[in-house]
Amino acid sequence: MGKAIWSQGSRLRGLFRYKGALALLTLTAGVALLPGGSFAAPISGAAFTTVNETVDGTGHCQNGNPSINCNIYDGKQYVWLNGGPLAAQPGDGTYFFAVLSPGGQPDPNDGAPLKANGDDPNLSDEFDAYGNRTFSLSSGVITYSGSHDFANNKIRLLPYADTPNPGGVYILAICSLANGYPVTPKSCKYDAFKVKPTVPPPAQGLTGYKDATPSFDRTFHWNITKAVDKTRVNLLHAGDTATFTYTVTVTHDSGVDGNWAVDGTITVINSNENDAVTGVDITDSINDANAACVVTDGTSQTIPADSSSTFGYSCTYSAAPSSSNETNSALVTWPDQDLATDGHLAGGTATFTFPVSWATPTNLIDDCVNVTDTYAGTLGSVCSTDPSPTALTYSRTIPAPTAPPLCVSYPNTATFTTNTSGTTGSASRTVMVCRVPPTTGALTMGFWQNKNGQGIISRYCGGTSGTSLYSFLRSYNPFKDLASSTCAGEGAYVYAVIKVATCGGSTCNAMLKAQMLATALDVYFSDPSLGGNRIGAPAAIGGLDIDLTLVCQMIDGSGGSTCPGSYENASSAFGGATHLTVSQLLAYAASQSNVGGSSWYGQIKATQVLAKDTFDAINNQVAFLF
Repeated sequence: MGKAIWSQGSRLRGLFRYKGALALLTLTAGVALLPGGSFAAPISGAAFTTVNETVDGTGHCQNGNPSINCNIYDGKQYVWLNGGPLAAQPGDGTYFFAVLSPGGQPDPNDGAPLKANGDDPNLSDEFDAYGNRTFSLSSGVITYSGSHDFANNKIRLLPYADTPNPGGVYILAICSLANGYPVTPKSCKYDAFKVKPTVPPPAQGLTGYKDATPSFDRTFHWNITKAVDKTRVNLLHAGDTATFTYTVTVTHDSGVDGNWAVDGTITVINSNENDAVTGVDITDSINDANAACVVTDGTSQTIPADSSSTFGYSCTYSAAPSSSNETNSALVTWPDQDLATDGHLAGGTATFTFPVSWATPTNLIDDCVNVTDTYAGTLGSVCSTDPSPTALTYSRTIPAPTAPPLCVSYPNTATFTTNTSGTTGSASRTVMVCRVPPTTGALTMGFWQNKNGQGIISRYCGGTSGTSLYSFLRSYNPFKDLASSTCAGEGAYVYAVIKVATCGGSTCNAMLKAQMLATALDVYFSDPSLGGNRIGAPAAIGGLDIDLTLVCQMIDGSGGSTCPGSYENASSAFGGATHLTVSQLLAYAASQSNVGGSSWYGQIKATQVLAKDTFDAINNQVAFLF
């Protein structure tokens, strides 16, 4: 019967040359028994029978290769188990063999119950137990210590009972013991062989077998969302950073099934040695109204003598199968005919069935996605076997803006791409990082000119620790023209300086003096060690470290000054420093002025404006910290 086992879903190649009602010639996952039953064969390789001419002499192989793989024998005592060609052998391991009768579900275990037709399934177990038929295989070399004849790397199958099959067909089973004993039929490889009967049987009806390979797709659908722990962070300092944590969540459904189909082959066997059988029709069906099956070239066929013909078929479904377990059936029909040598053959039919299970999809479509992010790159793969939802997280640290725009948006998009169809989906989140000036409590020159500011001066000009406002202001050159040391005189001085503040003409001295004076008052009346914190500042303003590279270009107007959103680098007005404390700014600007502030920065107006804008920004609480 030849090399009977091939890979998953394969089928017997070549001719089957024997007589009698053959129930099974080849068994693998997806190959049917006659009349019914199925099993899978997970072990690799194949099972072989052959002769041992060194022991028994020549001439006992009636068909096949006597050195490796024989199909038909002239006596059951001449059948030996052979490892076969190295490339086709089962893998290394421990096995046992049994000779079985054909037809029905195979059971290679000792003491298997009788088949439905009363046949004994195991023809070996009435002579010895499976342990006596156990052997090991390693790189094609058989190791055996039982009582069966063992020679030339072959084991004699005898003793075993006669087959009930009238055509003399037997099945050799080689079963792996990797998972213990008893075994399931899928743990075995099978090879059909025939012992030629001494008296030819009368004309035989057609027999055969079929396989059936169900297939269907399961398509998964995906969704993606993206979240972030915060959407905006305000930063005060040039060196500050903001860290955002993103969560990308991927979900999938349980899959949608479709494209149900059953494909396979139907092998029709003519056991009559001398005559072909003509007018043979082959059809296929499934016990499901949603299924329609077509056999290729299944009409008016001729099956050659002592041979077989194989026909392909395909079944398609108009809707989902009505049951998870169905039966696929082949029907072979032939008419009455007189065979030239083998006698009269009555018309008849043969039915071969095979179970179809829809438990496991054949093709998983879009069962995995690759998740990427425009910032983080590849986040990982998620598959249908992973929990739904599956969360992927990452963090992103963003520095404070150091130049306009001072609020920057950062969009991030996460995308999934399915592994089969390339379908994509995405979700985006945008965060914003802003550089903001601090709330310092500083007050504008307009405040110090009005009654509220004048009230503070009049009540607290004496200071808290012997440092008077008069002494404090006169420590700076521009304010050395302050003549009165009385609170009223100091208030009048402040009012007068601010009243004439202007930046028109060739200089900006008057406006610079007024803005610097307001800043000096903010410093004095926010410091507990000077005039006391009279303005509710969160900290002494003199200690604030101001970023001079990012100073607002203030606009002066009759009602005050505003920051329009344009920025400049004022470092050149303060000796090239990129940052100074407010007290250091006052001291440096004072060093660039004469007594009274009538001549400043060598009368270079552009530099005067930079200094003025710096103090103005501090007074309006729009100055940035370094």
